[in-house]
Amino acid sequence: MKVKYIDNITFKKMFLGAAANLENNKGIVDSLNVFPVPDGDTGTNMNLTVQAAVREINNLSESTITAIANAASNGSLMGARGNSGVILSQLLRGMAKGINGAIHIDSKIIAESFQLASDTAYKAVMRPVEGTMLTVARETAEKAMATYMDYDDLVVFLENLLLQAKDTLNRTPEMLKVLKQADVVDAGGKGLIFLIEGALAALKGVEIKPEEIEDEVIDTSVELEEFSSEDEIIFTYCTEFIIKNPTKTAEELLSKIHDKGDSIVCVGNENVIKTHLHTNNPGQVLAIAVKYGELTNIKIDNMKEQFRERLKNNNKNNKRKKYGFVSIGMGDGIEGVFKDLNVDVFLSGGQTMNPSTEDILEAANEINAEHIIILPNNSNIILAANQAKKISDKDIQVVASKTIPQGIAALIAFNEESSVDENIETMTEAIKEVKTGQVTYAVRDTVFDELEIKKDEIIAIHDGDIISHGDNPEEEAIKLVSKMVDEDSFLVSLFYGDSVDEKTAESLKKGVEEVAPDCDIEIIYGGQPLYYYIVSVE
Repeated sequence: MKVKYIDNITFKKMFLGAAANLENNKGIVDSLNVFPVPDGDTGTNMNLTVQAAVREINNLSESTITAIANAASNGSLMGARGNSGVILSQLLRGMAKGINGAIHIDSKIIAESFQLASDTAYKAVMRPVEGTMLTVARETAEKAMATYMDYDDLVVFLENLLLQAKDTLNRTPEMLKVLKQADVVDAGGKGLIFLIEGALAALKGVEIKPEEIEDEVIDTSVELEEFSSEDEIIFTYCTEFIIKNPTKTAEELLSKIHDKGDSIVCVGNENVIKTHLHTNNPGQVLAIAVKYGELTNIKIDNMKEQFRERLKNNNKNNKRKKYGFVSIGMGDGIEGVFKDLNVDVFLSGGQTMNPSTEDILEAANEINAEHIIILPNNSNIILAANQAKKISDKDIQVVASKTIPQGIAALIAFNEESSVDENIETMTEAIKEVKTGQVTYAVRDTVFDELEIKKDEIIAIHDGDIISHGDNPEEEAIKLVSKMVDEDSFLVSLFYGDSVDEKTAESLKKGVEEVAPDCDIEIIYGGQPLYYYIVSVE
């Protein structure tokens, strides 16, 4: 039977089907990370963005096509996480424009909405890169505009658009060298494929149900409300994470961590395990969990610090200050460094868990300041930060720091007496003067620039390249520093993660001094997960 038109009921089913299909396959998208590092999060970010749209749709009081499309646009805008999530929110925004006012949807409206979606997403990105989800969206839209008049059956039309999308996706490695080197297609483009496939299945009458896990954990800020004093907080760190493709059951993991804290929730299925607990040693818990599969969505909050901040905010007067800061990162040691540099709100996030546009807005709204400066400290958060700036009523400025060391350098360059424009210029220049490297481990076998890397090997990354690999984090850190320093370098700082003990980190200093004899060396506790060391060279 031909499908000539899509009504509001079918349109809603198609969107929910698309969302469910992405939810069920987000792990595949995550695995397409160019680097084999343990923080591939494109699928997670796209899924969380779409789920924010789903919540908005499910809260509608009316269900016209226009209302559904606008709800998807608004929900995804606020829930957008990471570059892929922000681009997806712009695709949905453009699509809503193309559908606006439609009583039913035909092939022409589909084509026009796809075209507007692509145009809107391209305009949102300062320097669009071909070989990404943008290319998949654009070529699919071009195919739709060129052929929509040939179809009176929307099932056949969408099937052919899906073929175009897949063809474009398969060609992305030819457009981007890094994809070809890693032998993967573009992750965001793959996410779009799953969305189209889910929508098409719903149009055919096939229901896709999300593989949901019950028992969502409570937000940390809500949990804090049960405490009347800091002394009541026995376990300091609220720790959350998800294990993808677990090798054992949630019950088996629970048996290993049940004595490591309290408020423990550990639930899952064969695809994921969600875990939440309060503990005094999150690194120990993560070290156990990583043996069960790949970790993602890691979130560690210092509840005592948050409790003190809440008291301070409740007790401080309402006098408005000139400047306020939001900084984003992970690790209680790194949080301490930013707090010492007068950051008002340290938003937990970064690798594996990018904060949404709404998260960033809420953080900015906590600050009573004339000017608020956001330091994303991650290239995958800058778009969401700029989106928050665009829709906020406050004067928000974004300093486009891509790493923790860049964020620190920007804050050190800040001058309370300078104007906003002067500070933004000075801070932006400061981030150009610092080099960043990371030491982590590979989550899969891969070949990168002729380096044959095996799963679980230690890898050192600098300036977008894997520069070395081996079996020892400290040896790779020394190789990394040797590569990063030059005749102008004067300071090397190493932030060690939660899986490295202090004695091991301090013993690294001598080796670093040998490859950087003219530099001052600092060994600093960062407490970040997944990365043994974050290296800063100035």
